[in-house]
Amino acid sequence: MKDKYSELPKIAQLIDSLDPGGAERMAVNLANEFQHLGWSNLLIVSRHLGGLAAQVTDQGQVHLLKKTSTFDRAAFGRFLDLLKSERVEILHAHGPSVYWGVIAKWFLPRIHLIWHDHLGISDDVVKNNPRREIRFLSRWIDRVITANESTKDYWIDKGYWNRDKVVYLPNFPRLEEFPRIKKEKFTFIHLANYRSEKGHFHLIDAVGLLEKKRKDFMVRMVGKDVDPQWKNRVSQAVKDKGLGHVISIESESDQVSRLLAEADAGLVVSDREGLPVALLEYGLAGLPVISSRVGQCSEVLGEGKWGLLFKTGDVEELKFQMEKLLDSPNDARELGQSFLGWVTANYSGKKFISLYSELLSGINQTQKAHD
Repeated sequence: MKDKYSELPKIAQLIDSLDPGGAERMAVNLANEFQHLGWSNLLIVSRHLGGLAAQVTDQGQVHLLKKTSTFDRAAFGRFLDLLKSERVEILHAHGPSVYWGVIAKWFLPRIHLIWHDHLGISDDVVKNNPRREIRFLSRWIDRVITANESTKDYWIDKGYWNRDKVVYLPNFPRLEEFPRIKKEKFTFIHLANYRSEKGHFHLIDAVGLLEKKRKDFMVRMVGKDVDPQWKNRVSQAVKDKGLGHVISIESESDQVSRLLAEADAGLVVSDREGLPVALLEYGLAGLPVISSRVGQCSEVLGEGKWGLLFKTGDVEELKFQMEKLLDSPNDARELGQSFLGWVTANYSGKKFISLYSELLSGINQTQKAHD
């Protein structure tokens, strides 16, 4: 197996940081999967390492550029030197790191650039973050990976690339084995950074309705304060509604396996998503899940076969689904185990790498045709 992958082109991933987050966890998961297969690779981090850095199996893969600004020429010089000295052939840029990826290709035109766009598409995103510059940059981007089908369709409709150059590759989770930790109350976990699209206020309102009827549960909101003002608003809303005894507002953690071992159910309540890594991690931890119908979530949950769904923003339906799990803990556990089997079979690192290898084969064939 390792001999097969050792002959493939060397890959360097580029990402801004390794703070806990979906794109960052995917970068770490990919680095570890590459390492496991014997696929030569680097994980280049622009600004700072963050808590997830310790989870990279081979620390020798990780290279920090210490970038201080978009136009940090010294850091960019280090970046180019690293790409040249390591003879990188494939540059896999996550999210906004694609901008430096494009500039690097101006200096090293034989590098193939893959852009991994983790952003979920919605009317709000298109309005507030249209990313018009991608039209100009697209000529230097060889392939695009999206985290859901709607984002793939969005870029294909834009016409910047041929259809075969934009692909949807499902995210995949990796967790350490951790024994279950039983809590006194049924515990819902909402693993999402504090940002406006993550639906915190929908969850607060649903908990407010549910708490009037019963006291046998709690909710843990865990995430990085990407938007500190948003987190403050969330905290204030919990306080104003007198829900501090039910909802725990917590900061980011790189101990996801432990967090999920302490929970009884996972929540995705976002207004928009691609394919949240947290959803797949809930599955890998054997947790029953309640999710809004956003991004690929409905598909991942088999339109309700592998988890419970609610209409985005529908607080009453969210409350109803939470109560359903509370009323039937045995059914909830069975649902979690079913979801575990589905995620293991369909959202594995092995499947991602198989599709990824096909993507690179297409790049290599294109290169040979040009040579």
